[in-house]
Amino acid sequence: MLKELLMLSQQIIESVQSTIPLLAENGEAITRHFYGNLLTDNPELKNIFNPTNQQDGAQARALADAVFAYANNLENLEALLPAVARIAHKHVSLGVKPEQYPIIGGALLSAIQEVAQLPDNHPVLTAWGEAYGVLADVFIKAEEDLYQQNEQQAGGWRGFRDFTISEVKRETGNVKSFYLKPSDGNPLPTFKGGQYVGLKTVLKDQTFTQIRQYSLSGPSNMDTLRITTKAEPEGLVSNYLHQCMEGVTVSIQAPTGVFNLDNSVGNHIFIAGGVGITPLIGMLYEALNRGFEANKILFIQAQNSQEDEIFKSELAHLQAKHGFNYMTQFSGHDEKNYVDVSKLKAACDEAGIKPESDTAVYFCGPRPFMSAMKQCCLTLGIDEQHIHYETFGPTTAL
Repeated sequence: MLKELLMLSQQIIESVQSTIPLLAENGEAITRHFYGNLLTDNPELKNIFNPTNQQDGAQARALADAVFAYANNLENLEALLPAVARIAHKHVSLGVKPEQYPIIGGALLSAIQEVAQLPDNHPVLTAWGEAYGVLADVFIKAEEDLYQQNEQQAGGWRGFRDFTISEVKRETGNVKSFYLKPSDGNPLPTFKGGQYVGLKTVLKDQTFTQIRQYSLSGPSNMDTLRITTKAEPEGLVSNYLHQCMEGVTVSIQAPTGVFNLDNSVGNHIFIAGGVGITPLIGMLYEALNRGFEANKILFIQAQNSQEDEIFKSELAHLQAKHGFNYMTQFSGHDEKNYVDVSKLKAACDEAGIKPESDTAVYFCGPRPFMSAMKQCCLTLGIDEQHIHYETFGPTTAL
């Protein structure tokens, strides 16, 4: 990637970076124009983009952040690598194709031109066109590598594969687990804890297919994949799934994602808020299966009430078998105060873990919860490079 980006001339870099003030002030306006024009002119792309994220502006904010980061870091290329990897994995879960990149690039340039009121052939548009082309090539190559890896591994596949719901299990009042078995009867690949799948379905009264990402909540090396979903009030697909019975078929992309175990440390702290437990329990399974020292693992589940505790008996069984540190925190409906600094420090003290030394933290949950957890971790002296989190939906900074 770095070699390819270095193909940009200094003139192009300077021209793109001259738009940084414009992006800082009007980034979301540009991306709203972008999505409006893109999906109006190319309605077939509605088969990929989540309409809920368009309505609430989340996708526009995420793209604005990404475009700004790209422009701002053209001379600090290393800073772009984590975002490129994360976005490439997300694109693979959606089945993004190379031929879609020129369409998206044209819509982006048009949006920049509209908001900035630039004439045709303005040097800024030329520069952004070249910069986008280089970045598109980077993504196309990275995504093709991932598609090939998914296809070539034992039990792997490329594209969407049909799965049959073999079991539905109610975890709490509004959370269910779905066990998915390959409809073709062939084996499954191994996957990393924390990864997710793109699930595609066609809903009644909906013109376009719906694709959502769901974390894998079970261990690898089974004959099924398990996803666990909460029925959200506005969730088209989650509510559809909660109405499904055994025998229903859904289509799934191979497991992907970069929210994985940090192998550079000895202590591992998992903090789950609500249904954010789903990727974390997958990571816990991997850590235990790989023989991580149980006394150096702390797993915290934060929920509104005891009735909301997910995987209660499953986690109790795992703890009895392996002896890792497990605690629950019930805090009503205040997402920011599920776990505060004093509670996290007390939990670490009880587990005998020094958070400021040789420790990685992983958390997932509602955005206010994750913002609070990040601040807790920084306050306790945890190195920011060992603070890992997963965002359900478009990724924006905490």
